[in-house]
Amino acid sequence: MNGKAQRLIRFVSAEVKQLTKDSCQAAVEIDLRGIGPFSATAAGPVEELDQLRTVARATADALSAAFDARGVKVRVVSLQLVASLTQRTVVATLAVSRGSEHRNLLGVCDATRDPVRAAALAVLNATNRFLAV
Repeated sequence: MNGKAQRLIRFVSAEVKQLTKDSCQAAVEIDLRGIGPFSATAAGPVEELDQLRTVARATADALSAAFDARGVKVRVVSLQLVASLTQRTVVATLAVSRGSEHRNLLGVCDATRDPVRAAALAVLNATNRFLAV
């Protein structure tokens, strides 16, 4: 055994396609170990920050679908792209509920190389302990 714990959810892909001059569509796929893939899409404006928020919404929808049987709902409250001198970071704030339990969660991911992927991973990062990922 390699000593690494297998994650319950595995990130598969996130992509954004421009649909029109003013709109885009984000598609996100995750894999729930032992159950299979879940994907979701969301539409939004084309500006970079709006695209990242659209990716985050699609990721939250995929998580909600994957954990629907457990009564989990994930909603993106906000997403920010924070820039420093040499690095960009995505910060996602989520509202997550499971039955009568409600929490606000925060996820962060380095977005220097791939902001679209980082938006999806920030959502997964926020939920990993709550969902025991």
